[in-house]
Amino acid sequence: MAEKAAHHTTTIVGRPTIFEAIAQENLSATGYPAIKKIINYIVLKNPDQLKWLIQYFDEVFLAINSICQYHYLKKYGGTFSENFYNLTRFSHTNNFKLTDNQLYISLVLVVGVPYLRNKCNIYVEQLQEKYKLQFKEKLFIKLYKIVYTCWEALCLIYYIKYINGSSQSHSPLLDMAGMILSYKPIEPTNNEPLAQLSVKEYFKNYLFYGLTHSLELGAFLMQFLNLWHSENLQSKFIAYPIPNPPKEIDKYNSLRKTNKCPICINERKMPTALSVSGFVFCYKCLHKSLMIESRCPITKLPATMQDMIRIYSDT
Repeated sequence: MAEKAAHHTTTIVGRPTIFEAIAQENLSATGYPAIKKIINYIVLKNPDQLKWLIQYFDEVFLAINSICQYHYLKKYGGTFSENFYNLTRFSHTNNFKLTDNQLYISLVLVVGVPYLRNKCNIYVEQLQEKYKLQFKEKLFIKLYKIVYTCWEALCLIYYIKYINGSSQSHSPLLDMAGMILSYKPIEPTNNEPLAQLSVKEYFKNYLFYGLTHSLELGAFLMQFLNLWHSENLQSKFIAYPIPNPPKEIDKYNSLRKTNKCPICINERKMPTALSVSGFVFCYKCLHKSLMIESRCPITKLPATMQDMIRIYSDT
């Protein structure tokens, strides 16, 4: 009886609340849009040299995120966001720390799944901007929406089961990997006086403390940046900086006072301006160009379909 009561008490105490579990998930999801917003700001100031950051941002973020999450999983037994909330991962069966296999499974689920989800979101957005879709493209969009809806419903079911105590994992990914979240065990304090530490060890301890807490402070800043740049808070105070005027290009100087499109060099049909640069193109020429590369064909500034402005004229 005493052993069972002790085990039950430990399980209840070490079990995080649903609010902490969801909070660490939201913190983990904040990194991608916040860093992307920073990269877009940097590239806008120098698009010619840094355009590759936009093109390969997902891969760059995947590499950086993999290194960061591997370090935290290896050292603390949990991801960066879980460690931020003083949580760690344990095996579902024996409540021991993660094995090497479970560590790599965790890394794939934490890093690989969001990467694939972001890639699918980008691909679906590109398909939805097309004029005409092929049958396989329409089928992909429908299947993606079905899978997305089923996944969100499954996550909701796990939240409800976790709240009423019928599930030890709040996430289907954790459950499939055979892991649970728990509070970190209290480690014994080291009573060794600072005077006995060498200057090198003293400096090393404080440097590590500073780097660790700077990352945690950066996490709060990323959440604030993501909120600040949300669609509901767009204003002139947070708008992108005004880019430098495009460089003089002899090829397009002769087209300035004409009605010719800079892409096809013919008379513009359905004139459409690109708001990021001010150049006017044929609608089809500009649309086709942006489908291939998300930037202005002339100035190379980052651009999307939302930056296209149709020009109507009585003449």
